[in-house]
Amino acid sequence: MPDSIHSGHRERIREHYKTHGAEAFLDHQFLELLLTYAIPRKDTNELAHLLLTRFGSLEGVVTAEIPQLMLVEGVGENTAVFLRMQGDLFRRLRLHRLADTKGNIRLTSPVEAARYAVSQLSLNTYETVLAVCLNAKKVVQSCERVVGGSLSEAQIYPRNIAEAALLRRAHGILLIHNHPSGDPTPSVADAETTESVRAALESIGVQLFDHIIVGGEHAYSFSTGAVIGVSNPEAEVFSLSDYQALQAQAARTGTLLRVMEPY
Repeated sequence: MPDSIHSGHRERIREHYKTHGAEAFLDHQFLELLLTYAIPRKDTNELAHLLLTRFGSLEGVVTAEIPQLMLVEGVGENTAVFLRMQGDLFRRLRLHRLADTKGNIRLTSPVEAARYAVSQLSLNTYETVLAVCLNAKKVVQSCERVVGGSLSEAQIYPRNIAEAALLRRAHGILLIHNHPSGDPTPSVADAETTESVRAALESIGVQLFDHIIVGGEHAYSFSTGAVIGVSNPEAEVFSLSDYQALQAQAARTGTLLRVMEPY
């Protein structure tokens, strides 16, 4: 198809966006529009469909790892970086909502830790492990990826987390990782890892404040044994058994828990 035809189509969908906004676009149309800013002089409709098929959703596309994006025919490094930056921008904006007027993020309770963890990882389609270094006032000093796993599994090495704590001179560590399945229920391996990391940190005089597992808009806190929902302004917190009952569409019988106590 001649470049002039592509150019005319691009201009039409851009004008449509300026007039009607993103709400007027289906996901593949919005992604097509987005790609026109990364790939000049080429029809991006087919590529938008390929990306959505490969990664399952618009969220999956913009949170995919750059090397994975580049495996899709037609996606070069610049396009992959451009797409990934869209997801990172959304994540950063969400995290900014948790900061105070000085730009600091303080994580003094399981609820605050859950909000932070969900903001970081709820969109990730691959299992990712982050070590959040906190100072004595529980202000986030850094958030470092310890390891990125396969689609369903990441290996956590306690030594790597201890090294990150030493490098940042952290007072304490918040360990967070996600379950791409959307279910934050901890596994036996998750529990064993928590104790291994705790022991490794204690050996260097650093506290493990919590291990948070993210599944969608919910997070499981090992320090409390509760599942915390953060989709609403007021956190809703369940016992693990109550959460599992809700997921199975059974009636929840337990009393609503509130996890607001400091660590």
